[in-house]
Amino acid sequence: MMKWRMVLGAGVLLLLLLPLALLLSGVLRPAPRQGARLIPMLEAAERRRLETYGRACMRSSECEAPLRCMRDPRTWRSICADSQCMSDSHCEDGHVCRGVAAGEDGSLMRLCVLMGTRKDGERCEVLPSRADEACGPGLLCGGREGWCGRPCRLDAAKDCPEGSFCADVVPEPLCLPTCEARGCPTGQQCIRFEEGVSACMEVYGPNCQQSACPESQVCKVLDGVTAPGKVWMACVRECGKGLPACPEGRFCFTRTCELPCEPHEPASCGSGFRCVKNNPGKPGRCWPDWSPTP
Repeated sequence: MMKWRMVLGAGVLLLLLLPLALLLSGVLRPAPRQGARLIPMLEAAERRRLETYGRACMRSSECEAPLRCMRDPRTWRSICADSQCMSDSHCEDGHVCRGVAAGEDGSLMRLCVLMGTRKDGERCEVLPSRADEACGPGLLCGGREGWCGRPCRLDAAKDCPEGSFCADVVPEPLCLPTCEARGCPTGQQCIRFEEGVSACMEVYGPNCQQSACPESQVCKVLDGVTAPGKVWMACVRECGKGLPACPEGRFCFTRTCELPCEPHEPASCGSGFRCVKNNPGKPGRCWPDWSPTP
């Protein structure tokens, strides 16, 4: 009887330890976002049987199931693909397995992406090409604009630390920044972004979220992944096909009426901006000084 009790006890202990061992080894597969379909990671033989695997595409209907047409900004290509990984163990050193939106039906695909340096609450790229565009350890990049945050549960939103809230974003709910209730340090202002996010930023240009733009103009907000804590704002008039011509003294560039400037005149643009020329035969325009020439 004692022998059987020892065997039974060992079995119970094994059952208790097995989930922990699987979790620590990275074998347990992450659950997809609620209501979203997770694209599987196929075996090599399964990929070879699919004629469209790796083929260039424009939409997922051109791909055989379960493949999805995935555009990778790192390569500027769209191909029919499956998930690259299901856990970090499937990725090379310096990379982690992350879920990204794939296809038009809200499916999720898991890809190996760079481990980066962006901090909690900072902007990020979902598919970064450099470490300074990617989130650091323990953080996921989520939301339409790309923010680094820790996973959270919508039914336990209080688990997010002060200054953040549990945002229902893709690929899964994350603790993202909010400053509207508690305010910002001196020199920074609380700027609203999409999906309920707000963050303390050093503002260049007029804060057109606080003071409404003149009639017929819209508030333009620019920020960059590699310029954390800074934002560039302006009231602009839209232009282009079907819209009124720009007023005298301004010219239309990428659907925005721009005020011309001269690169050799440093004072032609305000603080935080520089004058850039995309075409030698056209006027220069003011652009955030953190950004490569647009």
